[in-house]
Amino acid sequence: MTVFSIVTINWNDCAGLQATYRSVASQTYREFRWIVIDGGSTDGSLEWLQALQDPQAEITSEPDHGIYDAMNKGLTRAVDRPGFTLFLNSGDCLSDGGVLERVAQAVALAPCAPKFIYGDYYRKSASGAVTWVAAKPIDKLRMGMPSSHQCMYFENSRLLGMKYREHYKLSADYCLLVEFLSGLDLPSSVLKIPSPLCIFDTTGISERRRFDALREDMQIRMRFMNLSQLNASWLYLLHYLHTHSKWFRSNLLK
Repeated sequence: MTVFSIVTINWNDCAGLQATYRSVASQTYREFRWIVIDGGSTDGSLEWLQALQDPQAEITSEPDHGIYDAMNKGLTRAVDRPGFTLFLNSGDCLSDGGVLERVAQAVALAPCAPKFIYGDYYRKSASGAVTWVAAKPIDKLRMGMPSSHQCMYFENSRLLGMKYREHYKLSADYCLLVEFLSGLDLPSSVLKIPSPLCIFDTTGISERRRFDALREDMQIRMRFMNLSQLNASWLYLLHYLHTHSKWFRSNLLK
Protein backbone atom coordinates (compact mmCIF):
# COMPACT_ATOMS: atom_id res chain seq x y z
CA MET A 1 0.00 0.00 0.00
CA THR A 2 1.39 3.39 -1.02
CA VAL A 3 1.58 6.05 1.69
CA PHE A 4 1.88 9.75 0.82
CA SER A 5 3.50 12.50 2.86
CA ILE A 6 2.03 15.83 1.73
CA VAL A 7 4.16 18.80 2.79
CA THR A 8 2.51 22.23 2.94
CA ILE A 9 4.44 25.33 3.94
CA ASN A 10 2.59 28.46 4.95
CA TRP A 11 3.26 31.98 6.10
CA ASN A 12 0.39 34.42 6.63
CA ASP A 13 -1.86 32.88 3.97
CA CYS A 14 -4.74 31.48 5.98
CA ALA A 15 -7.20 31.51 3.06
CA GLY A 16 -4.73 29.68 0.82
CA LEU A 17 -3.95 27.21 3.60
CA GLN A 18 -7.62 26.43 4.04
CA ALA A 19 -8.07 25.88 0.29
CA THR A 20 -5.11 23.49 0.25
CA TYR A 21 -6.50 21.61 3.23
CA ARG A 22 -9.93 21.21 1.63
CA SER A 23 -8.35 19.63 -1.44
CA VAL A 24 -6.31 17.26 0.74
CA ALA A 25 -9.17 16.37 3.07
CA SER A 26 -11.45 15.55 0.11
CA GLN A 27 -9.23 12.72 -1.14
CA THR A 28 -10.92 9.35 -1.48
CA TYR A 29 -7.59 7.60 -0.85
CA ARG A 30 -6.82 8.02 2.85
CA GLU A 31 -3.28 6.64 3.25
CA PHE A 32 -1.59 10.00 3.69
CA ARG A 33 -0.27 12.42 6.27
CA TRP A 34 -0.47 16.20 5.94
CA ILE A 35 2.73 17.83 7.20
CA VAL A 36 2.25 21.57 7.74
CA ILE A 37 5.26 23.82 8.28
CA ASP A 38 4.03 27.26 9.31
CA GLY A 39 6.56 30.07 9.53
CA GLY A 40 5.07 31.66 12.64
CA SER A 41 2.05 33.25 10.96
CA THR A 42 0.23 36.14 12.60
CA ASP A 43 -2.85 36.22 10.34
CA GLY A 44 -4.88 33.56 12.13
CA SER A 45 -3.32 30.58 10.30
CA LEU A 46 -1.89 29.09 13.50
CA GLU A 47 -5.15 29.46 15.41
CA TRP A 48 -7.02 27.77 12.57
CA LEU A 49 -4.50 24.92 12.49
CA GLN A 50 -4.68 24.44 16.25
CA ALA A 51 -8.47 24.16 16.05
CA LEU A 52 -8.37 21.70 13.15
CA GLN A 53 -8.16 18.50 15.21
CA ASP A 54 -7.37 16.34 12.20
CA PRO A 55 -5.39 13.19 13.14
CA GLN A 56 -3.72 13.17 9.71
CA ALA A 57 -2.32 16.68 10.22
CA GLU A 58 1.18 17.10 11.68
CA ILE A 59 1.69 20.77 12.46
CA THR A 60 4.83 22.76 13.22
CA SER A 61 4.85 26.54 13.61
CA GLU A 62 8.12 28.42 14.10
CA PRO A 63 10.14 31.13 12.34
CA ASP A 64 12.12 30.03 9.30
CA HIS A 65 14.69 31.48 6.90
CA GLY A 66 12.56 31.45 3.78
CA ILE A 67 10.56 29.14 1.55
CA TYR A 68 13.22 26.50 0.95
CA ASP A 69 14.27 26.39 4.60
CA ALA A 70 10.63 25.65 5.43
CA MET A 71 10.44 23.03 2.66
CA ASN A 72 13.58 21.35 3.99
CA LYS A 73 11.96 21.11 7.42
CA GLY A 74 8.98 19.41 5.82
CA LEU A 75 11.22 17.14 3.76
CA THR A 76 13.03 15.94 6.88
CA ARG A 77 9.71 15.03 8.49
CA ALA A 78 8.34 13.41 5.32
CA VAL A 79 11.12 10.91 4.66
CA ASP A 80 11.04 9.34 8.13
CA ARG A 81 8.80 6.58 6.75
CA PRO A 82 8.40 4.76 3.41
CA GLY A 83 6.24 6.11 0.61
CA PHE A 84 6.20 9.20 -1.58
CA THR A 85 6.49 12.91 -0.73
CA LEU A 86 4.49 15.66 -2.43
CA PHE A 87 5.18 19.37 -1.85
CA LEU A 88 1.86 21.19 -2.04
CA ASN A 89 2.32 24.74 -0.80
CA SER A 90 -0.31 26.93 0.77
CA GLY A 91 -2.76 28.06 -1.91
CA ASP A 92 -2.02 25.16 -4.25
CA CYS A 93 -4.58 22.36 -4.52
CA LEU A 94 -4.93 18.81 -5.72
CA SER A 95 -7.03 18.99 -8.86
CA ASP A 96 -9.86 16.76 -7.59
CA GLY A 97 -10.74 14.27 -4.87
CA GLY A 98 -9.41 11.28 -6.79
CA VAL A 99 -5.81 12.40 -7.33
CA LEU A 100 -4.11 10.29 -4.65
CA GLU A 101 -6.19 7.28 -5.64
CA ARG A 102 -5.10 7.63 -9.29
CA VAL A 103 -1.46 7.92 -8.28
CA ALA A 104 -1.67 4.94 -5.91
CA GLN A 105 -3.34 2.82 -8.60
CA ALA A 106 -0.68 3.82 -11.13
CA VAL A 107 2.04 2.75 -8.69
CA ALA A 108 0.34 -0.60 -8.11
CA LEU A 109 0.06 -1.26 -11.86
CA ALA A 110 3.55 -0.07 -12.81
CA PRO A 111 5.77 -2.81 -14.31
CA CYS A 112 8.58 -1.79 -11.93
CA ALA A 113 8.56 0.27 -8.75
CA PRO A 114 8.86 3.95 -9.72
CA LYS A 115 11.13 6.40 -7.93
CA PHE A 116 9.48 9.52 -9.35
CA ILE A 117 5.90 10.21 -10.42
CA TYR A 118 4.55 13.30 -12.15
CA GLY A 119 1.68 14.37 -14.37
CA ASP A 120 -0.24 17.17 -16.06
CA TYR A 121 -1.60 20.15 -14.15
CA TYR A 122 -4.00 23.06 -14.28
CA ARG A 123 -2.56 26.58 -14.37
CA LYS A 124 -4.77 29.21 -12.72
CA SER A 125 -4.18 32.82 -13.74
CA ALA A 126 -4.85 36.02 -11.82
CA SER A 127 -8.11 36.39 -13.77
CA GLY A 128 -9.27 33.00 -12.54
CA ALA A 129 -8.88 31.30 -15.92
CA VAL A 130 -7.81 27.65 -15.66
CA THR A 131 -5.72 26.00 -18.39
CA TRP A 132 -4.74 22.33 -18.72
CA VAL A 133 -0.95 22.06 -19.16
CA ALA A 134 0.53 18.78 -20.40
CA ALA A 135 3.65 17.52 -18.67
CA LYS A 136 6.81 17.32 -20.78
CA PRO A 137 8.83 14.12 -21.32
CA ILE A 138 11.39 13.53 -18.58
CA ASP A 139 14.19 13.40 -21.16
CA LYS A 140 13.61 17.13 -21.73
CA LEU A 141 14.76 17.93 -18.19
CA ARG A 142 17.62 20.11 -19.37
CA MET A 143 15.01 22.43 -20.89
CA GLY A 144 13.47 23.06 -17.46
CA MET A 145 10.85 21.67 -15.11
CA PRO A 146 8.78 18.99 -16.88
CA SER A 147 5.67 19.95 -14.93
CA SER A 148 4.52 21.86 -11.88
CA HIS A 149 6.45 21.01 -8.71
CA GLN A 150 3.07 20.54 -7.00
CA CYS A 151 2.32 17.39 -9.01
CA MET A 152 5.66 15.64 -8.48
CA TYR A 153 5.95 12.66 -6.12
CA PHE A 154 9.40 11.75 -4.80
CA GLU A 155 10.08 8.25 -3.46
CA ASN A 156 11.22 8.64 0.14
CA SER A 157 14.16 6.24 0.28
CA ARG A 158 15.67 8.09 -2.68
CA LEU A 159 14.81 11.50 -1.23
CA LEU A 160 16.36 10.64 2.14
CA GLY A 161 19.47 12.76 2.72
CA MET A 162 18.67 15.25 -0.03
CA LYS A 163 17.90 18.92 0.58
CA TYR A 164 16.75 21.99 -1.30
CA ARG A 165 19.84 24.10 -1.94
CA GLU A 166 18.76 27.30 -0.25
CA HIS A 167 21.26 29.59 -1.99
CA TYR A 168 19.06 29.18 -5.08
CA LYS A 169 16.29 31.54 -4.03
CA LEU A 170 13.94 30.74 -6.95
CA SER A 171 15.05 27.50 -8.61
CA ALA A 172 15.96 25.19 -5.74
CA ASP A 173 13.04 22.97 -6.72
CA TYR A 174 14.53 22.50 -10.20
CA CYS A 175 17.92 21.73 -8.65
CA LEU A 176 16.42 19.13 -6.29
CA LEU A 177 14.70 17.41 -9.21
CA VAL A 178 17.90 17.32 -11.27
CA GLU A 179 19.83 15.83 -8.35
CA PHE A 180 17.04 13.38 -7.52
CA LEU A 181 16.91 11.99 -11.06
CA SER A 182 20.67 11.93 -11.56
CA GLY A 183 21.91 8.34 -11.77
CA LEU A 184 18.45 6.79 -12.01
CA ASP A 185 17.55 4.40 -14.82
CA LEU A 186 15.45 6.68 -17.01
CA PRO A 187 12.72 6.48 -18.07
CA SER A 188 11.92 3.10 -16.43
CA SER A 189 12.13 4.52 -12.90
CA VAL A 190 9.79 7.41 -13.78
CA LEU A 191 6.01 7.19 -14.00
CA LYS A 192 4.09 9.84 -15.97
CA ILE A 193 0.34 10.18 -15.39
CA PRO A 194 -1.47 11.88 -18.31
CA SER A 195 -4.11 13.69 -16.27
CA PRO A 196 -4.07 16.88 -14.17
CA LEU A 197 -2.86 16.25 -10.62
CA CYS A 198 -2.86 19.77 -9.19
CA ILE A 199 -4.04 23.34 -9.66
CA PHE A 200 -1.09 25.72 -9.68
CA ASP A 201 -2.05 29.28 -8.80
CA THR A 202 0.22 31.74 -10.64
CA THR A 203 -1.25 34.82 -8.96
CA GLY A 204 1.43 37.23 -7.81
CA ILE A 205 4.34 35.71 -9.73
CA SER A 206 6.29 38.62 -11.20
CA GLU A 207 8.08 38.50 -14.54
CA ARG A 208 11.11 40.08 -12.90
CA ARG A 209 11.50 37.08 -10.61
CA ARG A 210 11.01 34.79 -13.60
CA PHE A 211 14.06 36.32 -15.31
CA ASP A 212 16.05 35.89 -12.08
CA ALA A 213 14.99 32.23 -12.00
CA LEU A 214 16.24 31.74 -15.55
CA ARG A 215 19.72 32.79 -14.45
CA GLU A 216 19.64 30.29 -11.59
CA ASP A 217 18.47 27.58 -14.01
CA MET A 218 21.52 28.29 -16.16
CA GLN A 219 23.84 27.89 -13.17
CA ILE A 220 22.16 24.60 -12.21
CA ARG A 221 22.55 23.19 -15.71
CA MET A 222 26.28 23.92 -15.69
CA ARG A 223 26.93 22.60 -12.18
CA PHE A 224 24.62 19.60 -11.93
CA MET A 225 23.99 18.59 -15.57
CA ASN A 226 27.53 19.25 -16.82
CA LEU A 227 26.36 21.50 -19.63
CA SER A 228 29.01 23.74 -21.12
CA GLN A 229 28.69 27.46 -20.53
CA LEU A 230 27.92 27.89 -24.23
CA ASN A 231 25.04 25.38 -24.22
CA ALA A 232 23.68 26.64 -20.90
CA SER A 233 23.81 30.23 -22.15
CA TRP A 234 22.00 29.23 -25.35
CA LEU A 235 19.19 27.63 -23.35
CA TYR A 236 19.04 30.72 -21.14
CA LEU A 237 18.65 32.93 -24.22
CA LEU A 238 15.85 30.76 -25.63
CA HIS A 239 13.94 30.86 -22.33
CA TYR A 240 14.58 34.60 -21.97
CA LEU A 241 13.14 35.34 -25.41
CA HIS A 242 10.15 33.06 -24.78
CA THR A 243 9.37 34.66 -21.42
CA HIS A 244 9.83 38.17 -22.80
CA SER A 245 7.49 37.46 -25.74
CA LYS A 246 4.81 36.14 -23.34
CA TRP A 247 5.17 39.30 -21.22
CA PHE A 248 4.94 41.48 -24.33
CA ARG A 249 1.80 39.70 -25.65
CA SER A 250 0.06 39.85 -22.28
CA ASN A 251 0.69 43.59 -22.02
CA LEU A 252 -0.69 44.17 -25.52
CA LEU A 253 -3.96 42.57 -24.41
CA LYS A 254 -4.34 44.88 -21.40
